[in-house]
Amino acid sequence: MLITAEFPPGPGGIGNHAYNLGKFLGKNGHDVKVLAVSDYASREEEKNFDEKEEIEIQRFLRHESRLKTLYGRINKIRDAIAENNFDIIIFSGRFSLLTSLLIPKKQGTKFVAIAHGGDINPDSKLLKTAVNSAIRKMDLIIPVSRFSKSKLNANIPENKIEVIPNGFDIELADEVNSVIRNSLNGTLNLVTVGTVWPRKGHHNVLKALPLVLKKFPELKYKIIGRLADTSKTKSYFENEQIKKHLIVYGSVSNAEMIQELGQSQIFIMLSETQSSGDFEGFGIAVIEANSLGLPAIGSRNSGLEDSINDGESGILVDPKNPEEVVRAVEKIVNDYERFSTNAKQWALKHHWSNVVTLYEKAFDKIK
Repeated sequence: MLITAEFPPGPGGIGNHAYNLGKFLGKNGHDVKVLAVSDYASREEEKNFDEKEEIEIQRFLRHESRLKTLYGRINKIRDAIAENNFDIIIFSGRFSLLTSLLIPKKQGTKFVAIAHGGDINPDSKLLKTAVNSAIRKMDLIIPVSRFSKSKLNANIPENKIEVIPNGFDIELADEVNSVIRNSLNGTLNLVTVGTVWPRKGHHNVLKALPLVLKKFPELKYKIIGRLADTSKTKSYFENEQIKKHLIVYGSVSNAEMIQELGQSQIFIMLSETQSSGDFEGFGIAVIEANSLGLPAIGSRNSGLEDSINDGESGILVDPKNPEEVVRAVEKIVNDYERFSTNAKQWALKHHWSNVVTLYEKAFDKIK
């Protein structure tokens, strides 16, 4: 059973990860049941999505009362455990992790936590204590990057931790095959895919943009993702010097996202760790862009250190240093064919058909 704090058709990297983990475990012959939260999606969208999937998906309901919401979710989890003999229960996302403190653990059932980003590193002392208690209850903790592993605060034995990188899977074959190949035929489009909020670091890209424009005056910067918090980007969006070089899409379909990635040349994500403890755990969007031949520029001292093969599939930079960003863009442009080829090869190593086997091996060790 996989209990997750996000799930498609709602947005979010945790949901993307949970969906593909469940789907590819199912493809490999495992019986999988998903209990999921899916925000920013209607009940009709959820129903249409679930009907097309081969794995069993049950949705948690959200009520006006938080207490009623929590009560309903805990009861649904307890009922599922009572009715089934699960070998493994996987907890993904902070809400899911904390529920492990309130549910019984049957003999023979193992608990596994997926450690993403801010879910395991809250700023509140009370939450931190609860999260650490939940982590200690686990038989296995799977950080999605070495950086995520470094943020585990509980005193966990090394033999209970297995770092497994995030994977990607783009199923829209027709859309992928029809994209305009990203090349440098007189244009340069940078693109970021991800919810617009401070942790994703769009403002760091925008801060560097005037300097990048001096080298590449025709450049366009595309921003794809839900506009959740524009407090750090609003002034840049209104800046006369750079706004004509911006294309802000907001939320788009997967097909539209692939088309826009295919018409871009460099993926850029200058994420930064927040004072709340939230950080970039991996960056699935980087690998998705790589699969289409886009090299990536990303932040050092973040989970992007695992999603970018520095100097090969892209370049790691100090997100606060515009000069480093400019040099990275120039270096990729001057050696574009090599970076693009390496990006595709790097992405193939992270396809879920390969990543899921790492999960199976890790699960076998604790059964």
